[in-house]
Amino acid sequence: MPLQKRIPILAVAMVGLVMLISACSQPISTGSNSSSSLSVGQVLQKSANAMKQLKSSHVDLQSTTNVQTRGASATTGTSQNISVQVKGNGDQQLPDQEQLNLTLDNTTNVAEILQGDKVYVKNNQGKWYVLDKTTLQNSVGNPFSGFTIDQNSLLGLLQDIKLTDHGTESLNGVSLRHITAQLDKTALKQLLNSDPQLKNTFGSQNIDTVLDNTKTFLSTADVWIDETNFYVHRSELKVNLAADTSAVGNGAPASVKTALDLIVDLSKFNDPVTITPPTNATPTNNPAAVLGNLP
Repeated sequence: MPLQKRIPILAVAMVGLVMLISACSQPISTGSNSSSSLSVGQVLQKSANAMKQLKSSHVDLQSTTNVQTRGASATTGTSQNISVQVKGNGDQQLPDQEQLNLTLDNTTNVAEILQGDKVYVKNNQGKWYVLDKTTLQNSVGNPFSGFTIDQNSLLGLLQDIKLTDHGTESLNGVSLRHITAQLDKTALKQLLNSDPQLKNTFGSQNIDTVLDNTKTFLSTADVWIDETNFYVHRSELKVNLAADTSAVGNGAPASVKTALDLIVDLSKFNDPVTITPPTNATPTNNPAAVLGNLP
């Protein structure tokens, strides 16, 4: 798992988690603060339908990623630690427009605008580039992606999820239904393989290999939903794992510990959004020209 800094961007892709848990038939644990007349299944189904119809929203996100590796063999004591914090905000106009400003570790500022098949990226020096979306998304180490997710892949994970209904909670002054999905290794593996950008958060090493060799594992996905319009106001994904990868070889570390916490807040649902790309962007078909200028 390489240790260069990566920016984990999920935003509206995280909202797709409500699709994942909306038809879940697993047993549901219910909290003591559940006073709603709607069942978890009803709330999730209504929310899945509402989010499909969403036209626009404001996005705020924050994430913390910690990665620890030890040596290239079981006898090597060398260890490396990486901690990356990201804060961002912007707007999305569905289905194919977005603008996002990011701050990495409180020092690096970058921006992205997506319009159709074109992606505009501004590096920390203020220079804009423009390239095809598929070219950027397919590049190794890409810190940006469009707000998309394979819903069919998510729906295939239903059998691997256990739900907890926490009932009604207040978040940012709004009463919301809080529901947690506990993911096992199979569910997380399929989720990561269906979302290349999320997978890149863990580095380019084969995530299947890491998960197959995990010794400790805990992963949850939470959603907070209003029971009036049934929009997802917050999504949160947490992953904590420790893996013994000493048998992998090929320069892989002997062990890997990863902790990810990503929170995405949505607001200003269906408010008018204007997204204007820069006119001075430098065209390129070489992602390294863009990514190489990101610290």
